[in-house]
Amino acid sequence: MMNFFAASLVKTSFETEKKNSDDHFKFSGLLATMARPKPPTEGTPLCNVEHIEFESRADDIKAGLIDTFLNLQRIDTNLYIARHLLKGRHSYNAVYGGQVVGQSLAAAAATVEDCFIPHSLHSYFIKTGSVDKPILYMIDRIRDGRSFCTRVVKAVQDGEAIFSCQISFHHKEPDAIKHSSRMPEVAAPEELLPAREAALEVLRSNSVDEVTAGVIQHFLKEIPDAFERVFDVRPVNPAKYLLKEDTEPMSMIWIRARENLGDDTRLHQCVAAYLTDLSMLTTAVRPHIRKGFIPSMSFSLDHCVWIHENEFRMDDWMLYETVSSKAGGSRAFIEGRLWSRDGRLIISTAQEALVRAPKV
Repeated sequence: MMNFFAASLVKTSFETEKKNSDDHFKFSGLLATMARPKPPTEGTPLCNVEHIEFESRADDIKAGLIDTFLNLQRIDTNLYIARHLLKGRHSYNAVYGGQVVGQSLAAAAATVEDCFIPHSLHSYFIKTGSVDKPILYMIDRIRDGRSFCTRVVKAVQDGEAIFSCQISFHHKEPDAIKHSSRMPEVAAPEELLPAREAALEVLRSNSVDEVTAGVIQHFLKEIPDAFERVFDVRPVNPAKYLLKEDTEPMSMIWIRARENLGDDTRLHQCVAAYLTDLSMLTTAVRPHIRKGFIPSMSFSLDHCVWIHENEFRMDDWMLYETVSSKAGGSRAFIEGRLWSRDGRLIISTAQEALVRAPKV
């Protein structure tokens, strides 16, 4: 619910297609990133795909989600398949990049010993994926050392790669040197409105122009309830976030899972990898949309994640800080930092995105 401003979210004459962008929430396969793959159920065709809608709230959300999504299946050595997919938008069937990032991490983690923890992931979005087809994850075991393990993961649909990444795992070691930046001082999440409530308040107040109102209205229509049942997202500065005021290419949001996700460390790592792709691209384009720019095309080109701390929980409040330091040549560069509420820098991210202007 933080990506109100992408052209692909506005169902008007300037609506354009978007590829693997972070400009919409793609809840598809979210919690499939959270567990080691299971063997396929006997008699289940591997080509089947199940769309999970979650039209009504279940009595036990966590149990329902785990039952649905902890199903990345091992079908052979170094080969896994994801078949249960959730549409992130009612009118767009493309796979959200964060889903593929998280599932790749889960598949790679299944091939290393528990004493190795992921510390870096470098990925490229190659081609648009579909939520109507299964995704195969092919693992190449590049190196198994005493201190580091390296895996290359390729996500495939219809025999073609849609995504590739290299993930490095490190055997945990004691601190040799230690320092950290300071977490920004911001309002506590309890003092802020959830993104949907903030958006509805803006619409009721008639405080934005017609185009901005259209973006928000389309967002409210397109985003499934499932995401909001699982995650609580609260912008630190709603006025700038919702284009009521001019803003720099930077953003800060609080986010957490609403339900207890348990104590599986890799579950929380994969959820974090999924979520880090959410608000990066819109951080770059938001100030320009405020000035009237509408991109004809925008999508993520690559995505990098560095996991600095192994012990964290995505069902606790986390502050995601993103800033775009450069845009030009139809590309934008964005960096992110994910902070725990107690001030620890948990994850750093970086991404380059394509942003094209309409042809004259």
